[in-house]
Amino acid sequence: MKARIQNPKESISQNISEGSLNDSFLRTLFKSVFFSILFAFLATVLVEAVPHARGIGFQPELRISLLFPFCFSIGILNGFLYRYLKTRSKRPRSFLAAALFVQLLLTGSGVLVLGSSGPTIYSLVILLGMLLVSAWYLPIFLDRIQFSLRSKILIFLMGGLELFSFIIAVSLDISAPSSEIQFDIPKEIFQAEQKFIDLPSGARIHYVDEGEGEILLFLHGNPSWSFQWRDLISGLKGSYRCIALDYPGFGQSSASKGFGFTPREESIVLEEFVRELRLDHLTLVMQDWGGPIGLGFAGRHPELVERVILGSTWAWKTDRNSPRGIFSFLVGGPIGEFMQINFNGFASAGIQNGIVRNLPKQVLDLYLRPFISPYRRGIAAFYPGQITQANSFFQEIEDSIPALKEKPALIFWALKDKGFPIEEKGRFERIFVKHKTIEFQDADHFFFEDTKEEMIPEMKGFLTSNPIQN
Repeated sequence: MKARIQNPKESISQNISEGSLNDSFLRTLFKSVFFSILFAFLATVLVEAVPHARGIGFQPELRISLLFPFCFSIGILNGFLYRYLKTRSKRPRSFLAAALFVQLLLTGSGVLVLGSSGPTIYSLVILLGMLLVSAWYLPIFLDRIQFSLRSKILIFLMGGLELFSFIIAVSLDISAPSSEIQFDIPKEIFQAEQKFIDLPSGARIHYVDEGEGEILLFLHGNPSWSFQWRDLISGLKGSYRCIALDYPGFGQSSASKGFGFTPREESIVLEEFVRELRLDHLTLVMQDWGGPIGLGFAGRHPELVERVILGSTWAWKTDRNSPRGIFSFLVGGPIGEFMQINFNGFASAGIQNGIVRNLPKQVLDLYLRPFISPYRRGIAAFYPGQITQANSFFQEIEDSIPALKEKPALIFWALKDKGFPIEEKGRFERIFVKHKTIEFQDADHFFFEDTKEEMIPEMKGFLTSNPIQN
């Protein structure tokens, strides 16, 4: 059997051909990766740019842990598909657009079947935008654009940042519980029976109801839930009936169908909760959003309220140029939603930065527990924006709060809380004629976490010195 002796020219030609093939493959791979990096960035911008209700209008299926691998799969898969079509068709861009349209249908169907609420107009607009970007720019990337060394370095740095963000987001998703929102609280942390009530409106409310005597109704803020009051309840339940609830969407409470989660709606649910439990002669204990929600209810039903205890809260419209207004713009906008939805960033930073002492890990984990699920994070991103958007509700409170001016008030003011400057303490003092004010030099937003030893005797003294008349 004779071996075929290859012609030297033929050998050189084959090597050149193989080298060109390898070079074409690598060039397609690198350019597809470059496109995927920029495509993932543009998709993230598109997710935040398309109008929607911040936080509660966000589709969890569009979060980074799912969006980034989808973008990279689309970029690389279709990069090689376009390379293949160029060798088989005179109209590769048209066939690529058709293939991308099929991928859009499959993706939309997947979101419909597997997603929490199916594809809304919001998510469909984003998927369509991604389709158009891919169909138009991917061929341009592969055929025309040449990258300088500086451009390559910048794109790879961006890709590294995206990869890091993806890893952090996935690690949070892996640790996230199922969609079930009910969970146990260790007795060594909070010795209280966890209760639930189904309201006529359809909301299912989680609450604790400990002790006997005059009723103290505790109203939490954001990002938080009734768990924030555990120490005060533990110290007061021997003398008073202490009730603390989670608003719909917070903690372990769920909302009725069609609920909008606005502070006015939460205040109406509070009213319904009070009515169903037949509560009266109330002392409201309020912090942060608990103030507007509670004072809105109190203004509508001053006959049910005997006294108020409050701190780090407000009851009026906020100037957009004030520290709280700037906070509302930043945290309640695209940046705040991006950090909260993908990394639970606002909930984590808000709780840790609002407490001076270092919380035990188990306590911090319980604070964050309701916000870990991707389907429960959005409420914490929604409420910062409501500071400057719920003006009609705040106007209602300002109009009705004079009806409470004779109610005894105990005002706690944390001087490290920059969101509530000392001037606002004076405004409450002018509203409530019968007030006592206590300032905490070294406390922040969640002041009760650092000052419970001082607060409990002050609260007992205030309640004793201002007895219920009837």
